[in-house]
Amino acid sequence: MKSPNKIVYQQHPAIFLLEQWQMFLNGLDRVITFYNTDDKQLSYEAIEWNRQFHQTPMPMTVGEEMILKLKELSKEKTPYQWLRPDHLPFVQQTQLSIAQLDLFSESQYLVLLIRSYVEQSTILSYLFFRNDCSNFGISDGQTQLETSHKAIIGNMANQFANICLSNFQTSKSNEMTFRQHTRDILDARQLEVNRNEEDFLNWKRQWLDSYLIDLSRRDGVNYVISEKAQNEIINADITYEEIKETVDNSIDYICNLISCTPGDDLLIEASFLVMPQKVRSENVKSSTTAQPIKQQNKTILLLDRLEEAANSLYKQGLPITSADVGASMDKPITAPAITDALRKNKVRIFRLFEQYPNRWTTIRQYFKPIINLSAKQNQHLRNVSG
Repeated sequence: MKSPNKIVYQQHPAIFLLEQWQMFLNGLDRVITFYNTDDKQLSYEAIEWNRQFHQTPMPMTVGEEMILKLKELSKEKTPYQWLRPDHLPFVQQTQLSIAQLDLFSESQYLVLLIRSYVEQSTILSYLFFRNDCSNFGISDGQTQLETSHKAIIGNMANQFANICLSNFQTSKSNEMTFRQHTRDILDARQLEVNRNEEDFLNWKRQWLDSYLIDLSRRDGVNYVISEKAQNEIINADITYEEIKETVDNSIDYICNLISCTPGDDLLIEASFLVMPQKVRSENVKSSTTAQPIKQQNKTILLLDRLEEAANSLYKQGLPITSADVGASMDKPITAPAITDALRKNKVRIFRLFEQYPNRWTTIRQYFKPIINLSAKQNQHLRNVSG
């Protein structure tokens, strides 16, 4: 007796058992299996395996008359029976020709019926054997089966069917338990991932709020971000440095659109976000990303020109007023133009003063428009701290 095939529990146990019969005794050449497909045995299916004609099990048609016979056979309690061909429910004696009768006669083929029960289903397996000892793998095919041989084969076949179906049930139960445990583990891990993702997003929100507070203290402006803009930033696939860049770029962009003074509230809307662009080539620059850098460079140039003009007046002992500084610049501008330029660039000016504490010392100390801007910022910071 060979070992059973690999169990695949998704199929019906009768189909699985039929596949195992193929691994049974060498003298087994044909198997026909009937099994009911509902608890009330109102419907039956049939499959056949034939070693000579088709290795793959083939379905058979089961009529209403056959179903009635199968229901009666299923009620019998004998685990196995040896049958003559004319006792088979699916062979009509009157319809057999002489050649067919000889083919199914007891002198040529013996048929063993095995009854099995599993999952409220009755399985009737008809096993067709050769009438010699080749069933046991003995090469002598002249010795015919005796009653004792049939009893041995019958008991072996019944035990084989019970073992196969028991293995099927055990494997099915184990597989279903394993699948359920796997689903539970995956569900638990998914919940953990979701929880971790939620915790991480909350942490990013708190980090973003803290960063805006730091910027507000630095610039003297109360930066507030809308919920939509906040969600867009924290859910974006960007690094923390890129988040900082996004916020800084957006603030610069808003400051170019509206005029704000220290102590004002500045709302960062989603429509104002300037996200950093992923540059694929060194020769390709994003105009959106380059704009804040360009604006900062313009602010530095403005401060340098103011500082150069103020230094020139300071060395000459002349007053450092807006009109005089504007007239002393390499490209003279009016005092109102200086005031407007400082107002539009005040946020970047505060950042540059913090970034470069040792630059533009003359205008920081003696140029009143700059002194007044710094005073307003300091007053705002004192109010916030108080």
